[in-house]
Amino acid sequence: MRVLFRLLVVLVVLSALGYYPLVVHSPTPEGPPFVLDIEKIRQLSRSLPGPVPYQIRVEQVADWVFAEAMVMSGEPWRRSVMTGYAYQLVRPGNAIIVDTAMANMEGLPEPIAGGFDEAAYQRVSEAMDKAGLIVITHEHFDHIAGLLEHPNLSQLLPAVKLTKEQLSNPDAMKPAELPAEVFDDYQPLVYDQLFALAPGVVLIKSPGHSLGSQMVYVRLYDGREVLLLGDVAWKNMNIEAVRERPLFMTALIKENRQQVINQFQALHDLAKQAPEVKQIPGHDADVVNGLIEAGFLTPGFK
Repeated sequence: MRVLFRLLVVLVVLSALGYYPLVVHSPTPEGPPFVLDIEKIRQLSRSLPGPVPYQIRVEQVADWVFAEAMVMSGEPWRRSVMTGYAYQLVRPGNAIIVDTAMANMEGLPEPIAGGFDEAAYQRVSEAMDKAGLIVITHEHFDHIAGLLEHPNLSQLLPAVKLTKEQLSNPDAMKPAELPAEVFDDYQPLVYDQLFALAPGVVLIKSPGHSLGSQMVYVRLYDGREVLLLGDVAWKNMNIEAVRERPLFMTALIKENRQQVINQFQALHDLAKQAPEVKQIPGHDADVVNGLIEAGFLTPGFK
């Protein structure tokens, strides 16, 4: 009996010791910092001639449920809704699509919270047919599957600007599949640190969450500024607290925790330095709904 009791105590202690590094601990920013020079980004956004976007429209395509403990280390195991979005930068002539959300792909588990909005997905798909540019914040399926599953993908390629890092990481796209024959002669976008995509729009290379992660800075015609973070941060709570996702999650998605926590620190500092730049994490409905109410975002693609 004493041996069994001692074994039970050892198992409890080992479980507790494992819980802290796997669920509670977050790395701290260290090493070379992630550079986010907002003045340089602003200057680059003015480097190309032509009209800048005058409106940012958003489609909410899917909802699913995580626990807060999965979103940020050390949080309780209470319900946390994750929302999948696509964005349309409206400008004279043709629009720019940022992220294409997930497709309602066969075999995926049914999202628990709000499910899949087929009408929103179809609006995103139709908008891609008319878009001048299509970019993806990163290559995970809930951001890229709408593009890869598009019935006219080969016709979209002149507008599609996948980066070299995104295209070279097809495993991260699963369960979406990269149709190799379509991309056989495709020339991916290659750049270092910053890239002026279009007047008022700058790509910011930010690997860590995935090899091909990038943020998208948008300056509207009236001077308002938005920074689409993709999944550098799932929710604003990560940036406010400068706390990473838990180790068990980052191990599953093969995330570089040090790179990401350094990006959180840079975004945290930017929020203090330039609060007028509205940061939009990848899956934060509170932030998106608040920006809709404030007029920074407009619901529904056109």
